[in-house]
Amino acid sequence: MSTDVGVSIIFGGLRDAYNKQQTRVDVLRTTIKNLEIQLLVSVRDRATRSHSSVSDKERKAHDSLRSSISHARQRLADEVKMQQWLRRRHNAAVLNRKAPSRYLVDCADMEANAVRAERTLSLLTSTYLANADAVKTNIGFVVDTVLSQNLLAYIDAVDLSEDTAKRYASAIHRWLARINSLTTGKTSESRMAGILLMKHTALQSPQTFVDNVSKWTTALLNVLGKAETTPVLVAALQALLTFIDAVRDVPVLHREIASAQVPRMNQAVLGLADKSIDLADQALDVLAYSAAWFPTLFRPSIDKTEALCLCLLDGSGIRSDPDLCKRAAECMASLCLVGGKSSAEERWFYCIQQAMGTISQCIDHIMCTDTLGGEEKPLQHFSLPSFADDFAVSIPQAADRIAAMVELLVAMLVHPTQVDISVPVNELLQTASGLAMIPMRVANSKTSRAEFDLVPLLSPQIQRAAIRIMAALAISMGGHMYPFLSMVARAVVAINVQHIQSPATQVALHCLIQLYIEQYGYGFIVHLPYEFISSAIDDIGVNRKIRAPAVSDTKNTATALSQSKKRGGNGKPRASGYGEVDEIGDTSRIHWTDLAYAALKTVLALLRYTPTILTTSLRVKIDSQVLTLQMLDMIGGTNTPFAARQTDTRYRVILFQCLEASILSPDPWQKAILPHVISAMNAGLADSSNEVRSVCQQALLSIEPIVHSRLPAQQRRPDTEENVEIEDQVPQMLRATGSSVSISAALSSTHLNEQQAVAEVNAESAIETSKRFKQEDTRIEVPAVLSQQSELDLSRQDTTLGSKQQQIVAEKPSIQLRNTKPAAVPPYSSVSAKSSTVGSSSSRTASVAQTRAADKTPGSTEDVSCEDDNDDIPDIVMEGSDSEDD
Repeated sequence: MSTDVGVSIIFGGLRDAYNKQQTRVDVLRTTIKNLEIQLLVSVRDRATRSHSSVSDKERKAHDSLRSSISHARQRLADEVKMQQWLRRRHNAAVLNRKAPSRYLVDCADMEANAVRAERTLSLLTSTYLANADAVKTNIGFVVDTVLSQNLLAYIDAVDLSEDTAKRYASAIHRWLARINSLTTGKTSESRMAGILLMKHTALQSPQTFVDNVSKWTTALLNVLGKAETTPVLVAALQALLTFIDAVRDVPVLHREIASAQVPRMNQAVLGLADKSIDLADQALDVLAYSAAWFPTLFRPSIDKTEALCLCLLDGSGIRSDPDLCKRAAECMASLCLVGGKSSAEERWFYCIQQAMGTISQCIDHIMCTDTLGGEEKPLQHFSLPSFADDFAVSIPQAADRIAAMVELLVAMLVHPTQVDISVPVNELLQTASGLAMIPMRVANSKTSRAEFDLVPLLSPQIQRAAIRIMAALAISMGGHMYPFLSMVARAVVAINVQHIQSPATQVALHCLIQLYIEQYGYGFIVHLPYEFISSAIDDIGVNRKIRAPAVSDTKNTATALSQSKKRGGNGKPRASGYGEVDEIGDTSRIHWTDLAYAALKTVLALLRYTPTILTTSLRVKIDSQVLTLQMLDMIGGTNTPFAARQTDTRYRVILFQCLEASILSPDPWQKAILPHVISAMNAGLADSSNEVRSVCQQALLSIEPIVHSRLPAQQRRPDTEENVEIEDQVPQMLRATGSSVSISAALSSTHLNEQQAVAEVNAESAIETSKRFKQEDTRIEVPAVLSQQSELDLSRQDTTLGSKQQQIVAEKPSIQLRNTKPAAVPPYSSVSAKSSTVGSSSSRTASVAQTRAADKTPGSTEDVSCEDDNDDIPDIVMEGSDSEDD
């Protein structure tokens, strides 16, 4: 819980407690008032009568009222006192609402906690820190007790009793005296214990730190100036860094402490770094923060600090201690922004030019070229030791120096700056391209064969350095890299061609591609060739481990298998035993590697950010490989120990993420893999890893709208009497006629009130539609089931409808499927069908005319329906002879 949140909670609790206490006080006052009224009535009653007439029961009731009033008044006094205490605590919380963490303590237990802290501090000081032997044994216990129980949080506590506050202040005084004594002790253990307790006391009690910071800083600087052990010096450097960080935020302490002690601290730290390489990492941290926090005070120490950093960046320690080289690069980047005689922008640009010049010098040494001897102006570079004369030593030195200078370039690019700086992006990319082309070196007359063979051994390290430069540019430059993406793509392709089967280089290259795809999307991917993307997808292939027989028994095994192989009726080999196959047993399992994981991350970036750049064949390839990996991982996990299974969690997570991305950005020409993905996701919900279950659950939630799509709301036509009647009749017709009757047939059997003019127009359009469908049916070679619905105008007409009714039914096609279920026989007396030929419209016209005549004559509903059903019967083509032989 943060300090502000805790203070807010305590502030709200105090306010609620005060309100509840106020309610209790009001209730008690009302009770006392009622009791006093009863007592007054009793006294008045007794005054009107003689003393002898008062009974013992009345006397007891009168005495009980007096005792109740006395008890209530005592309770009221206690409650009022509690209310006043809560009011004081409430006012203190209002004044100190943003105070330190001392207000996180429950205010009701402040007194008891202060007493407990005083007793604990006295016990620690008198018992566990009594002498040097006790300090050496109990320092860990003392530090843990101070940190866990918050013993120094009541120094400025308000509303403590006078006795408790005095005893607590006395315990704090003895504690500080013991810390100062330990810091100047005779043994290294006591001095280290004093420094640690000094640091934790300052962190827990700001008021104590402000009162003692000057004395403690001087004591720490004295420790740095003496010959001490490495643990004591490291503890002193960390405590100094903590003190300087706290001082820079207080203007008064900045003037009194920082101005006097920071230059002295810088000189002491530089002296320690020169004496011991073990303290160089801590010294570089202190110098880097000092340069960033106090740039003006740090200027006298710039030259010495720069020399220290360059001594560590010459490449000699990049393999033995890469973290130290990285810290030296970060410290050098901080120095570039300090300024001095020149501005920070000029100093930064000059430093980065020197770093690129040093890299170019190393490239020339490896490639056996001499650009400095030509007519071109020599590049600026750092003054570093020259290379050895032996090429077997000098070429690895050049490669290590390249890696160190690249660390410096990366630190300078990602280090935050307060001003705008001009970055030479073109020159940096040319440097990265030069590093990528080193494996393409061609032997010349100046090189020996051994020297030429040494370069490929160092190429992976040099190529990873080029990848780091391009990654730092993407992180630091952002959208300013769009004009240079083609250069980055060419360098990436060159590294991919010349990576010399280095898994580490391939992993770094995949990470770079993923970064640029996520950062720039199609702006970067369009510059990469198709073959490169295909090769990146090939890296996610399945790696199988097949149990092979011994070499000496290979021939005998093959002969035995060929003789004993049995085949079934379908030509496939049969199993020779339970769970055994005649072929060599395949105990394949997925052997995950960092390369496969990096390739899957690249594929995930492609599916998420640039899905349309992938062709259908690539999408099919990706989906098949990812599904295969997921299924093999699921199958192989049943025989895998639980501990080994937990190490594959990140691979299973990335597989499910790739499947989700493929579903959310599908290819329109690709066969859907949705059923397989849903099955895999449902199986992943039972995985032992919480992360895998979370990814599968989120993926299923994302896929749910695809499976059950939610269409937007559509406004429907207002309901009329005819529409409501139709909606009521259609389900009845469907239930009466069975499921084989279509909705259009049900609608055709209902009586619709329409205008006579509209009916005639619909009749003519139906005739034309019938001609067109008959002409098209003659050209159809493969029979197909066609359905046609008549367009009915359900809107209310303006004119008044007549009493006559007319119905127009569209003609059904000449080809129709027969239902397997027996249809209900309609209750018609007779149905007659007339034969007609295709293309003749006279019979159809006569049929329509007969229908109109039938409508004009009065008749029953069944007769009209019968005539309508006769119209629905398709025309039968009667051609040729009707003989039985035909």
